[in-house]
Amino acid sequence: MILADKILQLRRSNGWSQEELAERLNISRQSVSKWESAQSIPDIGKILELSQIFGVTTDYLLKDEIEKPAYSGTDSLSNLPGVSVQEANSYMEACARYARRVGMGVALCILSPALLILLIGFAMSNLPDMVVSERAATGAGTAILLAMVAAGVTLIVVSATRMRRYGYLKRGDFELQYGVEGIVRGRRDSFEGRHTAMVAIAISLCILCPVPLILAGIMEAPEFTLTLLTSILLLTVAVAVFLFILAGIMKACYDRLLGEGEYSFEEREESKRKDKFGAIYWPCATAVYLGVSFLTDRWDATWVMWPVVGLLFVAVTAALKAKNKE
Repeated sequence: MILADKILQLRRSNGWSQEELAERLNISRQSVSKWESAQSIPDIGKILELSQIFGVTTDYLLKDEIEKPAYSGTDSLSNLPGVSVQEANSYMEACARYARRVGMGVALCILSPALLILLIGFAMSNLPDMVVSERAATGAGTAILLAMVAAGVTLIVVSATRMRRYGYLKRGDFELQYGVEGIVRGRRDSFEGRHTAMVAIAISLCILCPVPLILAGIMEAPEFTLTLLTSILLLTVAVAVFLFILAGIMKACYDRLLGEGEYSFEEREESKRKDKFGAIYWPCATAVYLGVSFLTDRWDATWVMWPVVGLLFVAVTAALKAKNKE
């Protein structure tokens, strides 16, 4: 039996697709397909990884005369792909880029109505030399809003696609090579101070962001002033959400590599359910916010939805977690 047939047989016996095996080896699915069709052969490094993943000896893989699988006798943990220092560093850097891009994408969606509000405020004000009509301001602002939402969603989707190669890390199908745990733990410890600061700043911004608008309303400020403060409020909320996302994704990155916190074996399934819920919840919340704001034309009031949405998400996920533990 040739190497191509052995790889195909071992993959199927483990119940893996070509894509799943490719993720464990950090290669493309096409490479696995070529191996199994004998169009190419893996290099010696991949042969060693295949031996570890399938739990068989390299002799069995390389010698055609050995027909029956010769298992290496290692336990199930040793069959998992090992994460080297280089791979761990690559993943942590990718997480940092992913966190910034996703945070920016969500912030763009939140900030998208700000310019529309400003343009309408300019058009409706009695400022001198104001030649923009309300209709033109609404049209231009709506076009910019849709462009910002499209840019934000595209940024999120593209960023998520680029993280797919680390899918085996998200599933927990790996083990850290010698010395990697200490490096990851050190970087996480150095990040804890920044994580606490970012969360504290984000919470403070969410609490304080409506204060200028409330004070302006009490002082009966001009309509244009209220419009300007509403746009600034959206900017403040966008910054706060960006900080929340950046802090959360980076903490999750370190915990995932170390198998701790929400990414321990016990919490892994719960985390998957939370991710699936969040993937539906946040886009729906954004759609509802934009829909209600357009229909009511009360952009100065609908911002209240975001603190409520955030608290509701925490409450629902906590309730689901408690229910699953019962």
